[in-house]
Amino acid sequence: MDIEHKKVSESKITVNILIRWAGVMAIIAGILYVVIQFIHPIDHISSVNTDFWVVVACLTMVMSLFSLIGITGVYIRQAKEAGWLGLVGFLLFNLFWLISIVFSFIEAFVLPLLTSDAAKLVEGMVGLFGGTVSEVNLGIFPILAPIAGVLYMLGGLLLGIATFRAGVLPRLAAILLAFAAVVTLASAIIPHPIDRALAIPMGLALIWLGYFLWSERR
Repeated sequence: MDIEHKKVSESKITVNILIRWAGVMAIIAGILYVVIQFIHPIDHISSVNTDFWVVVACLTMVMSLFSLIGITGVYIRQAKEAGWLGLVGFLLFNLFWLISIVFSFIEAFVLPLLTSDAAKLVEGMVGLFGGTVSEVNLGIFPILAPIAGVLYMLGGLLLGIATFRAGVLPRLAAILLAFAAVVTLASAIIPHPIDRALAIPMGLALIWLGYFLWSERR
């Protein structure tokens, strides 16, 4: 019995440590998400050739990866209590972060190589989130961008609602998460790049939820 109890305890400790580290990732992701909104270069082909563009794109990749890990920790911590609503929200939200990694990878390592030979394509890709109509065929990306927006909004909203109902994590943080997801609808009337400010509530929600996971003692 003692050996079995020890194995169970070690397993629980391991899970707790992983969740705490997921909380650290969420905190870093939230901080990066806020900072990136203030330092992101102008969405223009002239910016793509700069080293700073590559740095910000790489930071965005790191932020998206850490967000994915952090949100996974948020869900695992309350998986039983969050139910199916939490699972759906978790899957949709993390699918957005996966798509974000793909876009950021292209921005960092593909677009800078095409500014001379395929300037129109670069202009179209850079202008996707700013509402610019591309002069060339961008394949699936013009469809993928709005799909990513829907995943962000719906996934964050459902996960926020499920987190609030579960009552395991701070309910005010859950409300902030849901609000941060829905407020992105305002980007339809707020011009780009001013609409980047709409990402700040999400960054704060990630920091708050991540801090709870990291600091919680169970």
